[in-house]
Amino acid sequence: MKTLKFLKINFMLIVALLTTGITMSFKMVKEKNASTTYFYNSNDTSSNAFAQVSHYGTTNLEDCITEGDRPCKIIVPEGQTLSNMLSGKNNSQVLAIASQRKP
Repeated sequence: MKTLKFLKINFMLIVALLTTGITMSFKMVKEKNASTTYFYNSNDTSSNAFAQVSHYGTTNLEDCITEGDRPCKIIVPEGQTLSNMLSGKNNSQVLAIASQRKP
């Protein structure tokens, strides 16, 4: 009987602790996987154009598809920069690291 009374009194505390624990675990996973997505927002397909940082933005202006001549997006992991990822790469190397394409 005392156990049942104890559980009733502390039910809200138990729920609050469980909620806090679950929320904190999701926040830790999100922080580990922090990255930035950059989208290619230029029509330029000339030599080495895909490696120019000025052609990218954090908002997408066109739809991405599976095939096409231009890169769609590049995901830059936390601790790296877009400039570092694109530095010294030609168009085909940038296409290799890009996700999806733009026509």
